Amino acid sequence: MRKWLLALSGAVLLAVSLVCILFLEKQGPDIRVISQDRAQKIEEKLVRQSEPMEFDLKFAGEALAYDSAGKTFFLPVSMETETWEQGSFEATNGVEILFAEDFTREDKVSLLSQNRAIAFYAVSESGYEKCYLKLTGLPVLAFWGTEQVTENGEILFEMSLYETEHSDDWVTTALTTSTLRGNTSLNYEKKSLRLKLKEQKDDGSYKKSNKNLLGIRDDDDWILNSLYADNSRIRDKLAMELWQETGANKNPYGKNFGVTGEYVEVIINGGYAGLYLLTHPIDRKQVGTDSVSAQITAGEDVIERIYKKKYSAAWLEEYFTGPLPDANQQDYRGGFYLKGDAVLGNEEEWEPLRQMAACMEAGDETFAAEIGTLADVSNILDNWLFFQAIAGFDNENKNVYYVSRQRDTEAYGYFIPWDMNISFGALYAENEYYCMETMKELESIVQFQPGTRLVELDVDASRALVKETWSDWRKEAFDTERVCRRMDQLMNRLVMSGAMEREMERWPAGNADTDITFMKDFTAKRLDFLDAYVEGL
Repeated sequence: MRKWLLALSGAVLLAVSLVCILFLEKQGPDIRVISQDRAQKIEEKLVRQSEPMEFDLKFAGEALAYDSAGKTFFLPVSMETETWEQGSFEATNGVEILFAEDFTREDKVSLLSQNRAIAFYAVSESGYEKCYLKLTGLPVLAFWGTEQVTENGEILFEMSLYETEHSDDWVTTALTTSTLRGNTSLNYEKKSLRLKLKEQKDDGSYKKSNKNLLGIRDDDDWILNSLYADNSRIRDKLAMELWQETGANKNPYGKNFGVTGEYVEVIINGGYAGLYLLTHPIDRKQVGTDSVSAQITAGEDVIERIYKKKYSAAWLEEYFTGPLPDANQQDYRGGFYLKGDAVLGNEEEWEPLRQMAACMEAGDETFAAEIGTLADVSNILDNWLFFQAIAGFDNENKNVYYVSRQRDTEAYGYFIPWDMNISFGALYAENEYYCMETMKELESIVQFQPGTRLVELDVDASRALVKETWSDWRKEAFDTERVCRRMDQLMNRLVMSGAMEREMERWPAGNADTDITFMKDFTAKRLDFLDAYVEGL
């Protein structure tokens, strides 16, 4: 009897173990898989739809983004874990979803990097359509046009942002407008975009809608950077992250004088648009000022403003006085655009830049005496040194913001670097809008004018400050191995997510390349050169 009970207990334990094993094996997406014979019968006996079937494919209750040309749905999943995400695939409009293979039995991380189109059949009473599912390790942002327009006549899009972590709120939705943005980048076949999130009010009009996208910040104003000039697609994000570690938080206001961004794959009006960097503008919210209109209403003696230098132009006082160069552009002078919600078109709002330009044009003695009263010398030197470190030759006379704050009773300025994709050995190719990788400027100095002059004249012991700062940066952010490791991590993210291969498929003329050997070699040599240069100051 005892032996019988022991045998029975063993059998029960084995059965429970088998059930547990089967249960564990089934953890992951709930899918219905059919045999090859069943798939063949579907194709033989059912009518293949010539027109796309009208249905949404849902995962965990959320309709997935869809590329209509490739009949492909996109599901973002985490690359941080090897376990499969939980959830069921379902379809609307009475459509049944039958997968031709059980992809959940495969290694998730490997499957992501393969950029494989996972086939499934969408079956209805009228026939079937063969569709595909692609997994990505990056968030997906999709938006499509509606018939709604704002009071200003702007077309509204419905937008959904799908995150890779499937919590209760892994899909963020909003209405948005979309406009082209950029300067040189407007010539690219792949465009950068500006999104302004909206929501409808009770009276039918629209107002701003703040959303926290990917943890970047809570806002209505967003930028989709196409990354098209840079063959690696990592330079801008790399530089952003390095500035965050070095100069972005060195200000007395407790604000972040920098920018952050996250990679996303974008689908527009049902068409796959490729890899983008979702980021934010430099604006009053970022630097912590009140709106210009509110300051004017409050009667502030010094109005805090932000200027963006978009075009190369020398610092000349005459640019910021007298008639506007273009009466139709009240926000433009001397390569700078005035930002903010109130542009008056008068000389007063350009006064901080006029003072800076006058100081730049002055003799050495006057420059040395006045520059520290107009702008933060430490900040200028940080920008200058940062541009040297990243070899940011496209930033030496443009692609910076100038933030004018009030200090005591006077305006006081700070620079913020921006648009740093032409860096780390990349320069614009002659007669091309793409970058080329070259050692040509390996040992050249980026002529960021205010910083260059501070160092040349050694104003307020600028050289000693540069040496101290560079010593600190080299131990952390700009340690050669660390920078190169960060490059590898960024590229691995794009490759292992499958996004880089899809980017190259979508934009075959876009010069994209996963080989970053040159970039790492250039960076190592550039940092060594800068060590010697700074030591010799």
